[in-house]
Amino acid sequence: MADDMFEREEGCKSPKPLRCRFHETEEYTIYCKDCKDFMCFKCIGQLHQKHDLGQLQGADEDIRKEMEDMLFENKYAEQLNSLNDKVSDKEKELVKDEESLKREIRTSVDKMKQNIDLAEKRLLSRLRNAFESYQISLQEQKTNINNLQTEIANLCIDKLPEFKLDHIINSLSEMKLCCSTCDKIINHPKPGFQPTVEFSIGNVILSDGNHEGDVSALPSCSDVSIQTDFSDDSDTEWFDAEEMEEEDFIETSSDEVADEYPIKFQLRQNIKLVRKIVPFSEKDAWIIANRKLLKIIDHSLQDGVYADKVDDIVVLKDGCVLVLCSDESFVMKLLPNKRLVRFADVGINCTYIGCNPYSICIKDNIVVTYNWSITGNKHCGYTCCNHIIWMNTDGIVTERSLFSKNVWKRPCSIQNLESGVCVLYRVDNESNLHCIELLEAKSDKCNKLYCFKGIYGFNPEKNFECKGMCVDKAGNTLVSDYRHHSVYVLDKELKYKKTLFDARNGLDKPAAIGMFNNHLWVADENQIFIFNYECVGNS
Repeated sequence: MADDMFEREEGCKSPKPLRCRFHETEEYTIYCKDCKDFMCFKCIGQLHQKHDLGQLQGADEDIRKEMEDMLFENKYAEQLNSLNDKVSDKEKELVKDEESLKREIRTSVDKMKQNIDLAEKRLLSRLRNAFESYQISLQEQKTNINNLQTEIANLCIDKLPEFKLDHIINSLSEMKLCCSTCDKIINHPKPGFQPTVEFSIGNVILSDGNHEGDVSALPSCSDVSIQTDFSDDSDTEWFDAEEMEEEDFIETSSDEVADEYPIKFQLRQNIKLVRKIVPFSEKDAWIIANRKLLKIIDHSLQDGVYADKVDDIVVLKDGCVLVLCSDESFVMKLLPNKRLVRFADVGINCTYIGCNPYSICIKDNIVVTYNWSITGNKHCGYTCCNHIIWMNTDGIVTERSLFSKNVWKRPCSIQNLESGVCVLYRVDNESNLHCIELLEAKSDKCNKLYCFKGIYGFNPEKNFECKGMCVDKAGNTLVSDYRHHSVYVLDKELKYKKTLFDARNGLDKPAAIGMFNNHLWVADENQIFIFNYECVGNS
C-alpha cells in the first residue's frame, strides 16, 4: 500500500533532486554502509573517511530496509516527538528570557531616569552658583560705582585747590580702577555651560546630541561636561540619602582632562577663606567656610548649610561628622539624616573654667580634642590653660593632659602622630602669625619635643602665617604658607624637607589643606586645587 502511495505521488509530481543536506549545491550519489547514510562527493573527505562506501543506486535494498524498520517499529514518531518536546522547551525558555530582559530594561530605564533627574539637579545647581557668582561681582561693582559717585559729587570744583593732593590722587586712582574692573567684567562672556549627558542600556549608547557650541565663562565659573555610566555604583554618597540614592554617574569639570592633575574648581564668590577641608572621596569633601559646615560633591559646592558656628571637624569611618564649636563644651555629631546630636562633653571635670575645645583630630579611631583658655593681659602677662583629651569613637575619654603656659598661644589645628601631638598655634591675638610644635603625648605636661624653626632663614613667629595642616602616610607634616603662596613638607622632627606646590602651580593664598589617598586638596580663597601627591617617605 505504501508502494502504491509513492507510485501515485511520483506520477503526479516531477521528482525533486536529491540535494545533500550538508552541501546544498551537491546531490546525493554515494551511500555509506557504516553510517547507513547518503552523501555527496564533498562529504567523503569531511565526514566519512575510510568508511565502506558504494553507489547510491546499489544501496536500494539497504535504504528500503531502513525505512521499513522505521515504519514497522514506529521509531520515527518517538524520535520526532522527542525533538518536538525539546523545541517546545526551548521556546518556553526563550519566552522567559525575553520577559526577564524586559524587566531588566525597565529597571535600568527607571534607574536612568532617576540619574538623569539627579544630573539635571546638579547642572542647575552649578549653573545657579555660576550666575550667582557673576551677579555678586556685578553687585559689588555697582556698590563701588555708587560710593565713588557720592565721593566725587562731594568735591567742589571751586574748592579743589583746598583739597590735599593725596585725596585727589586717591579719588582719581579709584575712578581708573573702577573703570578698568568694570570693563573686564562687562567684556567678559556671561557664564555658560555646555552640558553633554551620555548613558547606556546594555550595548545601546544614547546621547542628548548637545555637542555644538563653545561657551566661555568667567574665571570663577566652570563649564560642565557630564558623562554617565550606570554600571559603576558609588559608595561615597552617604549623607543625602533622600537625594543621592542612585549616585552612579561621574561628573567631570571642564578643568579636568582625563586623569591629569591638578584639578581646579570654583566655590561661591562670597567665600573668601576655607578654614578646614576634609576630603572623603576622590571628588567629595566637607569644608568649613564663614564658620559654616558645607559639602562638596563631584567638585561642586552644594546648596545648604549642615551646621553653624563650626570651628573644626573630623569624619568618622561610618561617614558621620564630629562638629566642634569653641563657644560650646559639647562636641556634636552630625548623623546621616542631618540631625546634630551630642557626642561628648569635653568640658566636664575640666580644671580650668571656660576651657573650651578649639581643635579636633582623629587617628586609628582615637579622637583628640585640644581645649584652651587664656587669662591675664598684655601688660601683666598671660596664663594659657591647656587641656588635651583622648577618647574613643563612642565619646568615652581614655586619657587627659592638663598643663599651663605663661604665653599667648591658641591652638588652631592638631594632628595625632605616633610620636606625639602636632599643634599649629596662633602666637598672638594681634597678628595672624603661627608656630608649630610637637608635644609628647604620654607626658602629663605634654612637653615640647620639636618645633618648626622656619624656612629660608625666616623666624616663623615673625613671618609664618599658616591656615592649614595635615599628615601623609609616612608621618610627614604638610603645612600651607599663606604669605609665601606655598605648601611645605616637614619631617617627623618638624624640619623643612621640600616645597610641594607654590605660586608656579597657581597658588596665591593657600589656606586649608587635606589629604585623601594620594591626592592633596588645597583651598585657595574661593577655589580648590587637587594635586597628585607622591609620599615623600621617611628619609
